[in-house]
Amino acid sequence: MARPLTKSPGRPSASRSSAGYVLALLFAGNLLNFYDRALPSVVLEPIKDEFGLDDTQVGVLASAFVLVAALAGVPLGRLADRVARTAVAGWGLFVWSAFTAAGGLLTTFWGFFVSRVGVGVGESSYAPATGSLLSDLYPSERRSRAHSLVMLGFPIGTLLAFLTAGGLAVAFDSWRAPFLIAAVPGVVVAFLVLRIREPERGAAEPARTAAPTPRKDRKASLLSLLKVRSMYGMLLAFAGYNFAAYAIGTFLTPVLQRYYDLSLVAAGLVGGVVVGVTGLIGLLAGGRILDRAARRSPEARVRVAAFSLAAAAVFSFAGLAADHGALWQLVVFLSLGYMLGIVYLAAAVPVVSDVIAPEQRSGALGLLFAVGYLLGGAGGPIFVGVLSDALAAGSASSTEASARGLRTAMTATVPLAFAVAAIGMLLASRHVRGDRDSMLSRETTP
Repeated sequence: MARPLTKSPGRPSASRSSAGYVLALLFAGNLLNFYDRALPSVVLEPIKDEFGLDDTQVGVLASAFVLVAALAGVPLGRLADRVARTAVAGWGLFVWSAFTAAGGLLTTFWGFFVSRVGVGVGESSYAPATGSLLSDLYPSERRSRAHSLVMLGFPIGTLLAFLTAGGLAVAFDSWRAPFLIAAVPGVVVAFLVLRIREPERGAAEPARTAAPTPRKDRKASLLSLLKVRSMYGMLLAFAGYNFAAYAIGTFLTPVLQRYYDLSLVAAGLVGGVVVGVTGLIGLLAGGRILDRAARRSPEARVRVAAFSLAAAAVFSFAGLAADHGALWQLVVFLSLGYMLGIVYLAAAVPVVSDVIAPEQRSGALGLLFAVGYLLGGAGGPIFVGVLSDALAAGSASSTEASARGLRTAMTATVPLAFAVAAIGMLLASRHVRGDRDSMLSRETTP
């Protein structure tokens, strides 16, 4: 992935070692991002018991994190278009690591709630800044693979959380221990990110034939991003994908414990396979496949992602519909659904980078993540939690009703959300070529 980079006339490209180093460091930060993000989901039942929460309150707790991340993502993305992206990402990493540690120290529900809000603010800075930075290290036809390698932090970080958090909680006899331990590497990686030397914005775009547009004419407003027609489909797709991903991430472990009678550690291991191992495979294979498609045409990458999301809807339904005695069905088919769904993440940032000018990319990615998190990431846990409690209400056996209510809520919502994401990508595919041509035309106009 770190071959010499395409460059414009008069612009030195990053060296092989610097590109590979930056890619590895951004991956490490993203791994910690999703490790810290997944911790409450893995030890959710002990947290729920200590604070006396129902599923609706659990959904609100999970969604508060996402909601704050959504609201903070837009201004922090715009900030990364104006100042060094490494500063925005590095300080954001430091902030969320500090608040992760605070979550292990504070002893009241509202203290823990505030700590998760702080984690959301810190993490909201990372994806817009690093997504834009990485797009200046690799040309369009290699971006899906590069972004997929960074996004491996999602399944690997989540997998590590599922595999280790339960064991750490048991070993230290406290669900708080994983939060304290996770903060240490975050501070170290934050320091290293702050020392990255950024590439010039737009350095990996095709060679320009004329002088670049003056800087003052390029500082278009956030509203100008909405003139890019393919962004509407991308916003719908990101919202649908996040609804499904956050619903699975928040409630998979409780489903395994309640409906399939697994212990905390066993549920974490199974959840790690479903979310981590398959996500790893999906991103590794998806990045290569999407870049091959991008070499054919800009819209081919988008269509491949759309078809993958449609298949994810079918397989996730088959998995979540598994009855109590068919755990194997849940693991096999939900794993396939998750693997196909996560391919979308290898397409999202490269597609935005294809249609948005370099000087606006962080802001555009901030908008994408904000809408996706607000409508999908925040909406998913809340909606599933409310539906679960509603389905369980009035039953004579509260334990059994809670198990069936949550499993039914997941079955009804997750496949539908994947289907909505697929529709969004198909809509985006209709406009990607024209939007990219328009962007490149503006970039070469003096």
